[in-house]
Amino acid sequence: MYGIINFESFLLAGILLNLTPGTDTMYILGQSVSQGKKAGILSALGISTGAMFHVLFSTLGLSVILSKSALAFDIVKYLGALYMIFLGAKILFKRNDEKFELQDGFYTVSYKKYIFQEF
Repeated sequence: MYGIINFESFLLAGILLNLTPGTDTMYILGQSVSQGKKAGILSALGISTGAMFHVLFSTLGLSVILSKSALAFDIVKYLGALYMIFLGAKILFKRNDEKFELQDGFYTVSYKKYIFQEF
């Protein structure tokens, strides 16, 4: 038999887990307080988009493929490790030519940054 036996329990648990505050909620609050309402909304959009892709891939059976194929699992694992190394190197070698000065007012930031930072 295929399908979810306890669909209602699964749905309730999924809704409750999505409603409970976590690190993504703290990130959105931090962006909203420091950069304004638009940055908070775009950060939430980035997190939601990433979550939708996660659900889409798990629905399409990526989990089953990765559990059955050791080669596919290794490829995804090493690509993920390379991506993490890339992100770490990008932060470590980031060239910061800005002087630290307190300014009156806000500075402009590309709003694409907020969407893709959490995607």
